[in-house]
Amino acid sequence: MAIGEMLASARKRQGYSQEELSMDLPISRESLAKYETGSRRLPNDMRRPIAEALDDVEFYFNTWQDAAGEVAIPYFNGEYVDQHPASMVFLVKKETIEALQQLDMVSWSKPIHTRTDAEREDIKRVVGELLDAASSIINLVGVLCREYRFSMKDVFKAWKLSLKVRKLNK
Repeated sequence: MAIGEMLASARKRQGYSQEELSMDLPISRESLAKYETGSRRLPNDMRRPIAEALDDVEFYFNTWQDAAGEVAIPYFNGEYVDQHPASMVFLVKKETIEALQQLDMVSWSKPIHTRTDAEREDIKRVVGELLDAASSIINLVGVLCREYRFSMKDVFKAWKLSLKVRKLNK
């Protein structure tokens, strides 16, 4: 799906008209309409203000993927995903347990340069399980923000501040 289509879908999910959204942005309704239809390319410097004005969970995931390519956590919207909070909690627990089990299967005291090819493959499996757990957790955050109508932007802002206070981030 093109960025313009994602923008239009997010705007509709949030209940904004093009006119209302354009009032929160330094662009006209006409420009917004052109971005949504794809007749004009969405400028890179407008992606952040639009994402913050929309504050839409799915749009954050999609633009993250759009900006970072393959190195982004995808939005879980597959046919086997039930986005009810209880179902997502179940998924998080399952994926986290699998990741912890994989972590326990590797000897972490062995120096990196002495690992065999088989041991390196074990590490790759650990990385895959960690990504499964991380992506299920961040998707649960998104589902909870959406369901409880928390601003994902405000939640992340407070979380990042807590990281600085705990000296985990500069």
